[in-house]
Amino acid sequence: MNQARQRKTPTPSRLNAATRPSCNFTLFYIDDSGSEAAGCTTFSWIEISPATWTDAADRWNNYRTALYERYGIPTADRLHATDLATGRGYRTRGTAGKSADHGRQILRHGIETIASLPGAAVGSVYRRTTARGRAFERVKQDLYQRLLDALDTRLLATDTYGSVIMDGDGSNTGYATSHHQRNITTSRLIEDPFFRHASTSQWVQAADLVAWTAYRSLRPGAHRAEHDSWYDGVLRPLDIHGGPVRL
Repeated sequence: MNQARQRKTPTPSRLNAATRPSCNFTLFYIDDSGSEAAGCTTFSWIEISPATWTDAADRWNNYRTALYERYGIPTADRLHATDLATGRGYRTRGTAGKSADHGRQILRHGIETIASLPGAAVGSVYRRTTARGRAFERVKQDLYQRLLDALDTRLLATDTYGSVIMDGDGSNTGYATSHHQRNITTSRLIEDPFFRHASTSQWVQAADLVAWTAYRSLRPGAHRAEHDSWYDGVLRPLDIHGGPVRL
């Protein structure tokens, strides 16, 4: 009797983007930016499905390896957009590359890497306000609530679920409170936000680069410097709304 040839199940290392199973879940890595003095507050994010998370993380790790080989920046060191833009706050091999010009080169390379991550998308929301002090914080908190509404609406429309990951340790309880105020029976966002220190999460660092770039495109007097146009020139094709949305 001829035995049917058994089909081998691909091992994880042999799976590629075409053979990975689909997943009805989305991870949202969110970071804030803005300036009270400038009267603008923003939230930006990278979203990725667990089905393509590994491939995207591998490409980002290649970027970090390239930074170490060229500038001597340890792969475990945090990348912070503001520090890079000013040429401060990051370690290099000796003094090589320790300048604002090199920092912005690193930033640009990072933004381009984000734009190439398989399966990734980005988004940004913002609000302009004349509020100051605690009133500004309330505006920021309301913007976050409206962002959750928008994400929930998208997830419901596609019959998917998601979770939010943010920089920090959870000491700012306003974010968790915004989740608690949602209707748990209908919300597609699972649990409170999960907090990760940017120093230990490459994805949170990548979200910081997106947030900084988005705010640079929105701030008053923008487009005076080359990097003010990076969001439009590099990230806009990945933006789920085609650009930052005022909420």
